[in-house]
Amino acid sequence: MRCTRVSSSLTLAALGFAVVLPTLLPAVAHAQAWPSRPVRLVVPFGPGGSSDITARVFSEKLADRFGQQVVVDNRPSAGGIVAAELVARANPDGYTLVVANVSPHTVTPVIFPKVNYDPVKSFSHIAFIGTVPAVLIVHPDFPAKTLADYLKIARSSPGKVNFGSAGNGTIGHVVGEMFQAVTKAKLTHVPYRSSVFMFADLRTNAIPSSFDALPQNTENIRNGLVRPLAVSSRTRVESAPDIPTFVELGFPDMVGENWLGFSGPAGVPGPVVERIHREVMQLAKDPAIVARMRTFGITHQPLSPAQFQAYVAKEFARWKPILEAAKIDVN
Repeated sequence: MRCTRVSSSLTLAALGFAVVLPTLLPAVAHAQAWPSRPVRLVVPFGPGGSSDITARVFSEKLADRFGQQVVVDNRPSAGGIVAAELVARANPDGYTLVVANVSPHTVTPVIFPKVNYDPVKSFSHIAFIGTVPAVLIVHPDFPAKTLADYLKIARSSPGKVNFGSAGNGTIGHVVGEMFQAVTKAKLTHVPYRSSVFMFADLRTNAIPSSFDALPQNTENIRNGLVRPLAVSSRTRVESAPDIPTFVELGFPDMVGENWLGFSGPAGVPGPVVERIHREVMQLAKDPAIVARMRTFGITHQPLSPAQFQAYVAKEFARWKPILEAAKIDVN
């Protein structure tokens, strides 16, 4: 009788395991097999911007870790909407990712009338990389040597001082709008297709000033091609310690930073999310990558995927009333 009971118990246990096993196999197999082909990393802006810099800093090293090519695909248009919509509609298998940032996931859903995605619910926000401030820069021939000079000129000629940005809905655009709201100075916004096109006009003095993300401007600042007046971080940036913040210059509410991370469409399998997050976080501690990120003014923050998801929701809620009050015209 004892043998019979033991045999029955073992049989029941085996049957139970047989029931559970099919539900475990797909996840295990997916984790082991992924990636079995190249991974596509979509960049919402053109070459040279902070999103593109981030993609290229990480893509080669990720390819080594994945054993598969990581293809950087620049899709600049409409403040990142085209790239975000493309990824939101993609198969949630981990093979299509986007360099998520403040524009398509915080700004454009507010200032553009219609977007076909939710900045939080339509995405698996996987690997948060860090934040970068915007910087106000001017052509060397522009008479403003300080932020106070810039404000004096702008206030004396309302609407006559132009500022360029990498496009409607970019961090430079919204920080420029915030600057006008905080300082009561009236500027005229000139949007470009990317930072590269904007800088070409700034360098030739076709536009006198720009609000733009700091990373793509660090070398231009060091080489004296532009003059920095202030950065939009709360404290000074390690890679550019000589540039004062708007906060220390008397504008405590002038804090606005871009943030960067890798996200996929909603529903990416948990094991794939864990793999991508783990590899990106390991690379973010690599001395060579740390040095490059510091050079560009990117401050790393090691958030978990759940924390990243909550961060995007919080940022969207924070910026929404600011952007609505600014009544930004994107027509």
